[in-house]
Amino acid sequence: MKSEFLRVAMLLFEKYRRPMSAKELVSLGIEDKVFSDSRAGLTPAQTMKAKLSVHIRRHGDRSPFVRTKPGQFFLRRLLEPAQHIYEAPPLNPPAPTERVLVFRANTLDHVGRFQGISRRWRRYQRALLMNSSCHYLERIPAEQDDNNKQVLTYILVSRAEHLLAFKRGTFSRVEDFLRGSHCVGFGGHVAELDLTLFNTADLGLFDSAVRELSEELSLPDLDVERLSRREGLALVGVLNDDSSPAGRRHFAFLFRYEVSEDPRWNKPERNEKAVTQLRWLDPGAGDLSLRQFEYWSQLALRSFYPTSVHAEPTFLVRRRRPFVAPHILCVMGPVGSGKSEATKVLRDEFGYIEINSGSVLAGLLGVPPVPVTPREEIQRRGMEFITQPAGPTTLAVAIWREIARAHQPRILVDGIRQAATLTELYALAKNHGMRLAKLFVHTPPDVAYRFYRTRTGTKLPIQDFLKLREADVEREVYSMIGNSDAVLYNWAGKPMYRDAVRGLMKEVEL
Repeated sequence: MKSEFLRVAMLLFEKYRRPMSAKELVSLGIEDKVFSDSRAGLTPAQTMKAKLSVHIRRHGDRSPFVRTKPGQFFLRRLLEPAQHIYEAPPLNPPAPTERVLVFRANTLDHVGRFQGISRRWRRYQRALLMNSSCHYLERIPAEQDDNNKQVLTYILVSRAEHLLAFKRGTFSRVEDFLRGSHCVGFGGHVAELDLTLFNTADLGLFDSAVRELSEELSLPDLDVERLSRREGLALVGVLNDDSSPAGRRHFAFLFRYEVSEDPRWNKPERNEKAVTQLRWLDPGAGDLSLRQFEYWSQLALRSFYPTSVHAEPTFLVRRRRPFVAPHILCVMGPVGSGKSEATKVLRDEFGYIEINSGSVLAGLLGVPPVPVTPREEIQRRGMEFITQPAGPTTLAVAIWREIARAHQPRILVDGIRQAATLTELYALAKNHGMRLAKLFVHTPPDVAYRFYRTRTGTKLPIQDFLKLREADVEREVYSMIGNSDAVLYNWAGKPMYRDAVRGLMKEVEL
């Protein structure tokens, strides 16, 4: 069973042994931390529902999943005698409107693959939006096809210096720091219905943007007229995100629409229930919280409103007490997040003694640390080691020996990647009367890639870097942000990031 959503559903049904809706399955999956970091998308409950529905429809009686009533799913073998299988009405064949525009994913390698936003949209428009590059697929199969990228429109709606923002859908958790639910981009798939005799030059791209805006927002008549003439609507960039499975299946053309002077824009109105909390943002003001936004919106804000980065507080302190000396400070984060740079500032300017957990692990494995031993090999062997029953305890004890040997009031442990190791180390610290503070470094994938290349001096392709971040041994680290005592947000470059480290330390010193 390849789909992570189906594997999670199977696990949760076996654990809770009752029928559940797709929304409940996703909610419990996040609470139980059974999703990997690769879970992505703005509407995971809809994805769960689609995965289960398609599996039941395709496999019939051979599917382990069943419906017990509309919107409720369960495992066939766990049905009680009194429970009945609900047979959903057969679906009609997909209408042509369900066919979406796609191009082969490897085409991007020839044009120039990138991570994030590129302003060089003309080269991608010329190379991609042509009949020889694009074709149409039914949407549901396309969403499960890694060999093709679906073409999207992503539209920023502006009014002078202000930008229209919203919250999409009802699925949101305060704890899910890395997946903000607020957005600044409207839009969706370029569909076959967008293609007419008059727009073959761009395969319906502009008309798709107009349609999506009209579907999601209640537009004043004046704006409907302007958009029919493409007035105020301009292409400003392209967006590619290979940092998640959903991102790897999509490619977006970015538009900006400058609204009319109609007074209705003083209080924008939605046209779709999934669009909530419509409001005008001033990205240059000091009240923007960048971390509340989903990754694509963060990319747009950073690229087109760079002052928004400087307006954003670059750290979050949740608990100060663990930072009181003597203490152990565990610095955690994915590959390329900037842990090494933060460690350097903390070591050189704040008197911390560094203990690198990767070097300790390499010693236990009997190999030289990175870079003498390739990171991929360390990751593979590290995963084998840490998944052994005694692995986390053995690593925590080895780290503690180094801490005891240093015998300093401020010890920094860099690079712990598993919660079990952290739990064991916390117990050892508590038994010896020392506090343990947890600092998580969050860096967007595109910034992390630049940091990693600068630090290592390599020209590693973005795809290979993302594979390092997605290695099995790395996946658990993303969830550790939820239990951290402080978070460093690395939105920009080194000078600003170093200042954030200093500001964080000033904030927590009691």
